Amino acid sequence: MPYTLLISTSPEERRVALLEGSEVREFYAERRYDRGLVGNIYKGRVLRVMPSMDAAFIEIGTGRAAFLQAADALVPRDAVPDGVEAEEEADGSARLAVDAIADEDAPRRGGTFEVGQDVLVQVTRDAFGGKGPRLSTQLSLPGRNLVFFPHTPLIGVSRRIADEAERARLRAAARDRLPPGSGAILRTAAVGRPESEIADDLAFLSALWQRIEQYAADLSAPKLVHEDLDLLLRTARDLLTAGCDRVLVDTDSDHDRLLQFVDSFMPQLDHLVERWQGQEPLFERFGVELTASSLLDRVVWLKSGGSIVIDHTEALTAIDVNTGSGTRTRSAGGGAEGATVRSVSGGDPEDAIFKTNLEAAREIACQLRLRNIGGIVVIDFIDMREPEHRAKVHETLTAELANDKAQADVLPMSRLGLVELTRRRARDAVFSRMTDPCPYCDARGWVRSVEQVCGDAIRKAARELSNPQARGVRVLAHPKVIETLIETYRTSLADLETRWQKSIKLIRREDFHVEGYSIRRD
Repeated sequence: MPYTLLISTSPEERRVALLEGSEVREFYAERRYDRGLVGNIYKGRVLRVMPSMDAAFIEIGTGRAAFLQAADALVPRDAVPDGVEAEEEADGSARLAVDAIADEDAPRRGGTFEVGQDVLVQVTRDAFGGKGPRLSTQLSLPGRNLVFFPHTPLIGVSRRIADEAERARLRAAARDRLPPGSGAILRTAAVGRPESEIADDLAFLSALWQRIEQYAADLSAPKLVHEDLDLLLRTARDLLTAGCDRVLVDTDSDHDRLLQFVDSFMPQLDHLVERWQGQEPLFERFGVELTASSLLDRVVWLKSGGSIVIDHTEALTAIDVNTGSGTRTRSAGGGAEGATVRSVSGGDPEDAIFKTNLEAAREIACQLRLRNIGGIVVIDFIDMREPEHRAKVHETLTAELANDKAQADVLPMSRLGLVELTRRRARDAVFSRMTDPCPYCDARGWVRSVEQVCGDAIRKAARELSNPQARGVRVLAHPKVIETLIETYRTSLADLETRWQKSIKLIRREDFHVEGYSIRRD
């Protein structure tokens, strides 16, 4: 389905939304000084080797030891097989299906590391919860059409490319141009692209790797060697394809920088990049702010009147499906208190349950993608008596998840209506990026982060300042919010005052909850 990309940037934060029609399907946010580590390459030092786990802990200089499993340090065979499959990740990286080519006797780097040894590693998953970053020694450099593996001599093609003739063409185009001992995965963006463009990609990434290798040789571990692109350029690299209708950018600097990147690597798409000229804020014009504000909601309502309830835990994400209110005909599963099954005009309750579960399956797939929920997910559907209904709900969920760039493995539905799945986790989920541990409940719950409250307050203040009747605004908020506005968001506040020639007064209120604030017009 054609889609639109929206990029909104403030001095402190950049946000990206992908719209299919009028619906927000993907949402990304990156704070200027907290970009995450995925894709970065470090020269690390081995702190500890765990032979029983076939793993090692590596110091990379970020303040928390990173974890390297043997599965992420397999040494592939020297041959270049033709049948290697590949998984293209949502963040533009790629993962080789090395299990299919590495037997039990294959050497493992995880078991051969020594304490104090220096090693080049790449972050494949950001730290979350109490776990440090996850690493790999299968270093990769993502490009527009392919992902280059400097030390992994394998050629793969994304599983999303179904046409066998195109797969063979792309594999052949890369094979003769790869430097000795290196490999590549052809991405979905390579479909239909000329061989010369693939060759240019390979030449650029190969030269980049040589510079990285030379730079790393002169560094003392632990040190950052190579930093991945920021959200703006990753958006162009990973999301800007022929299926995109247009890209709207709301700042001149981002528009110029993005256009320069697109002109260099995908000039055939430069006509899609547009500078947003509207007076109304970009995200408000397209309804993204409303969606963004609901990303932390625990309950998501369905059109039928039912709902899904999303709970995050340390080990997994639990999703409960409930029907809507109506005439109670029987109690169904899908929650500790059961669910009220709606039966209209004597209709069959089983049919109502089935329709609610179908709608929930589609919405759950959307929410996993929108909120970037990864790891283990357990879904508690409402109990269904008919085996064909259970099969259809499972089939619908699997089909909807097939549209997701992040790989998901879905297990069969149990007799209790439970479905377990895993979704590939790379960067932090929206929930962890937009929340802080709650100081009021000793970290047993959560509140919106101070930065998130500040961003919301600034956007609301901007709306009030745009009103011709306003002479200025007063922002009343918790002292922590006011301090963060002064220290971190002062550029945005100054920009608003300059633009509207009106004043913004910041007032501390000790009696306010940290999430609460009030914008009052002068």
